[in-house]
Amino acid sequence: MNHSESDIGYEVSKTYPVSQDRLFSALTDPFVLQRIWGVQHIVVDARVGGRTNAVYVDGGQDWSFTITYIEVVRNAKLKWITHFKSFPTKETRVTVLFKEADRGTELIIRMDNFETAEERDANRQAWERGLAALAAIV
Repeated sequence: MNHSESDIGYEVSKTYPVSQDRLFSALTDPFVLQRIWGVQHIVVDARVGGRTNAVYVDGGQDWSFTITYIEVVRNAKLKWITHFKSFPTKETRVTVLFKEADRGTELIIRMDNFETAEERDANRQAWERGLAALAAIV
């Protein structure tokens, strides 16, 4: 199987009692992303064609990654492709949607192109931890 054509993915969502603008700003802010993703260093350029570079080393494994933004619609949508330093041919696709909800904004994360269900599940757990941390920030 070509790894860029995997159907293995997931979706998670959480509603926050803040505006779409506040949530969008948080998910494009390097200080917020550093806190919710647990990365050691991050530089964010959240525009179409822009890149976010993050350094993340955990347990001796280098999980550093680069995000390339392919769609940016302020307060509505972020779409990117992630490449990992340790796995140069691997990429995952991420779509982040910001939907108006009762008393706030629903954040929907869709991520796909995993090689295994185990890899998908570990990534989903990481996002769920990040979304919980985001609640304390916004």
